[in-house]
Amino acid sequence: MSAQSASKKLIVIDPEKVANNAKVNGVVFQFLAIVAGIVCGCLGLTDLKGFAAFVAANVAIGGAVVAKCGFKPSKYFVGIDKVIVDGASLGFGTFVLFWTLFYNICHLF
Repeated sequence: MSAQSASKKLIVIDPEKVANNAKVNGVVFQFLAIVAGIVCGCLGLTDLKGFAAFVAANVAIGGAVVAKCGFKPSKYFVGIDKVIVDGASLGFGTFVLFWTLFYNICHLF
């Protein structure tokens, strides 16, 4: 065995576990979207302030997920974009729904 082949490591990726990690990540971001929507609606945030709060919450939870992975998300996900961007895009509609619902409940009715 040569020194070059000995230094190469075999990387094994289990597709089922990666899919499960993506599913759990989606659930975390959906829950975050619900909580962020409720908070933004109750605080009366409108326009860009509400979207900025959504982005800030997604960056915070994305950082927490990356930290939970030991700052090596490539071991658990296909890429870093799967951690933050896909999670945020899954929760955006839920965020808008709860944001408008709780804004209406707290400030209009």
